[in-house]
Amino acid sequence: MVENTLIMMEWNNPPDEEALKNYQELKKRLSEAIEKANKTKDLREAKGFMIEVQGRFKGLKLIREQREELYNRLQDAFEKINQKIAEERQSYENEAQLNYFTLKTRVEEALFISDHPKDIKEAWNFLIEVQTQFKGTRLLPEHRGELYSRLQVAFEKIKLLQQAERTGFEKQAELNYPQLKETIEEALLSTAETDDLRAGKETLIRIQEQFRVTKLLKEQRDELYARLQEGFTLLKIRQEESAARFESSADENYATLIPQVREVSALAGSTAEFRPVREKIKELQAGMRDLSLKKEHRDELYTLLQNAFETLSLRQSEVNESFEQEAKQNYNRLKTLVSQGLKQAEETHQYKETREFLKMIQGEFKGTKMIREQREELYSRLQTAFDVLGKRLDEYFRLKKKNWAVKMEYKLSEYSSEIFGLEESLKNDYDNLGEMEDQLEIMISGGRDEESAAGLKARINSARISIDRKEKQVAQMRMEMTDLRDKIEAPENP
Repeated sequence: MVENTLIMMEWNNPPDEEALKNYQELKKRLSEAIEKANKTKDLREAKGFMIEVQGRFKGLKLIREQREELYNRLQDAFEKINQKIAEERQSYENEAQLNYFTLKTRVEEALFISDHPKDIKEAWNFLIEVQTQFKGTRLLPEHRGELYSRLQVAFEKIKLLQQAERTGFEKQAELNYPQLKETIEEALLSTAETDDLRAGKETLIRIQEQFRVTKLLKEQRDELYARLQEGFTLLKIRQEESAARFESSADENYATLIPQVREVSALAGSTAEFRPVREKIKELQAGMRDLSLKKEHRDELYTLLQNAFETLSLRQSEVNESFEQEAKQNYNRLKTLVSQGLKQAEETHQYKETREFLKMIQGEFKGTKMIREQREELYSRLQTAFDVLGKRLDEYFRLKKKNWAVKMEYKLSEYSSEIFGLEESLKNDYDNLGEMEDQLEIMISGGRDEESAAGLKARINSARISIDRKEKQVAQMRMEMTDLRDKIEAPENP
């Protein structure tokens, strides 16, 4: 090879500086070429490095021994590169053979699927996937041509099926197009007229979802879809107009309500009349329910009203504390009188004076502030005194054989006393019921949870049952009093 092309020169004279310089330069270039060849993965490029150095031997003045030294190194490098090329070629052929058998299996599977497709689109995608595997896969040219040709046969079969399917698709599209168009036009007309914009949008969205499952030609789909988008655009414009109207109305409502709410908040902190302020809070809360308001404004107003209600309740609690102190004093005072009256009813023979004394004590209950339980306790003891006196008086009348009318008069007095007690109790019951109903309404308006309101509802129901029972009892007693008076006033008395 190179030996046949190189001109060998004998130098009988001692080596000169030119030959030594050429040797050193060529040796350096050879070492650099070998180093680059060892680093590169492209064996063709590596061989090119060696060929370039080989060309520099021609006509270059060198000592024979030095030429042979460098030439031998060059040949060794060529052999290593050629060996690597041979190994790589063998590796390539082995890999290509293995790839051939692997890809052949995939191509045969593709042919089978093209003959027995369950879904044409899936079958087509599978063929594309197999075709993609050809890219970058090492194959011998004859193997690549064979497999690719067979895969194209599978493609042709699927194409024929696609054509047949397309024909049926077009026929179905021609049927679907007028139906969907009519549906869209009706929806657009409804959307333009309805006041329920949310429902209108939901209708358009449902129709939009129909596009996914409805067979249509591209131009048909584009036409109808564009028409449907016109409906969305119109709806958006109407929504923006509605939002603008809502915002304007909400701002006006807020401007009207905020001074009223602030006023009632101020009253809650200063008024001595709790019920009117509580009624005003209820009125404002009820009025807000049907008004257009922004969420932040509604929350602000509800918070102010709730704070006003809590302030009112707190102040009322403070008033109640004062009431309890006064009630305690009244209780102690009346307790002494009732005890005295009970003792007198048990011991005295001055029945009329004692009855008048007991009636006087009974009169002390009117307008006197007391806790309901304490009032009921003392009133119950007072009733006991009336009962004791009544029994003793009955015994007295029985023993003294007094006029029957006197006894009946005393009975009327007992009825009157009992009715008075029941009516006093009913007044308290109605007040308590009113307060509980007010509190429940404010809790519901303020968005409190059902669990918090459940106990209050049960108390309200119990109070109503108690009121109904007492009212029936009063009515029954009044009837009995009327009957008794009729008997007393009758010309003939027993």
